[in-house]
Amino acid sequence: MINSAEILIIKRYLKPKSKDGVLKIISLFSLIGIGLGVATLIIVMSVMNGFRSDLIDKLVSFQPHVSVENISNYSDVKKNILSISNKLKIKIKDINLVNNSKALLISKKKNKGIVVKGYNFKEDNKNNFLKKNIIKGSFDNSKGIGIGNELASELGVNINDNVTLFSSTSETTPFGLFPKQFIFKISYIFNTGLYDYDSSFVIMDINQVSNLSTNNNEIEIRLTNPEQSIDLIKNLKKKYPDLLIYSWIDSNKTFYDALKVERNVMFIILTLIIIVGAFNIISGLTILVKNKTKEIGILKSIGFSTKSIQKIFFLTGSWIGILGTFFGVIFGILFSLYIENIRVFLSNVLNIEIFPAEVYFLSKMPSHLDFSTIGIISFFSILITFIVSIIPATKAAKLDPIISLKNE
Repeated sequence: MINSAEILIIKRYLKPKSKDGVLKIISLFSLIGIGLGVATLIIVMSVMNGFRSDLIDKLVSFQPHVSVENISNYSDVKKNILSISNKLKIKIKDINLVNNSKALLISKKKNKGIVVKGYNFKEDNKNNFLKKNIIKGSFDNSKGIGIGNELASELGVNINDNVTLFSSTSETTPFGLFPKQFIFKISYIFNTGLYDYDSSFVIMDINQVSNLSTNNNEIEIRLTNPEQSIDLIKNLKKKYPDLLIYSWIDSNKTFYDALKVERNVMFIILTLIIIVGAFNIISGLTILVKNKTKEIGILKSIGFSTKSIQKIFFLTGSWIGILGTFFGVIFGILFSLYIENIRVFLSNVLNIEIFPAEVYFLSKMPSHLDFSTIGIISFFSILITFIVSIIPATKAAKLDPIISLKNE
């Protein structure tokens, strides 16, 4: 416990007198340094969390969260998937029977190799994940096809235009084997925000795809929480060990791991800012100990114990760290909440484009506050200041009162 006399001395040391100018500056820099370190770490982690969240949302808006390939009986497999998800309390947003095939798409101006994705529109007529990305035309026409906006621009086509598809399978003619040829009308154009999909995918009814290819059907599952896909896959593999089952994380492992590694590395690097600020506390307390040598001698001579002296200097340094962390957290949270307004203001004032949408594929600066991360940052910041405060506090406690008073 700390007594009232110790509290009084700590308050006095936290407010250096005007004659202790250097000490006052170092203490202020220590507080500001820790505060800025904490704020910077919170802001950067919030922006990175926002990036991760927005990019993953775009990534999984078109990709399934879980895919089950090589199925033979769709109804039975679907029934078991729903049963397993209910047991695990995993909410399924939608489950679709699809067929993927490769083909050559030909327009009047150009041709390109594409991936054809067929859905069972009659059974799964909601397809909200696709509907919300349509920018032209109508989704209801199952006789037509849908293409990405990048692919439409590249081929120079629009809705109601006809295109020719050459399938990967062939048919026998009097002149030999030739790929199957089909003519389709473009009913709608979609924009997922991901270049690979918008430039390479064609959507149509699953019955139309079955004419293009003999590939096996597969099931695509979308969950309310994509992070639960790993738990669902583990249980599905136990039920169907012979089927090929994978998640959106498996399909984008390099990208997902890169985001995870980058986030962890940034946390470690930016923590160094807090450590630099914390080392100022050692400087400040060391100077304080040197300036207060006489006072330490007097305190010990009137009955203050070594432990009490150590406690005073330790808490003095710790309070600088706690206050710096507190102000850093407040500043970091406020900056993260209004980061888009700040970006717009700076863009207008400086007349430069900060965070251009055509480069980052996002219309605004993303930010997502994770209070568990803020708690971890605050904990490590205070822990670092506690550790660095021990050194000068121990040095102060070891001073001999007789020698201290004699030298003064």
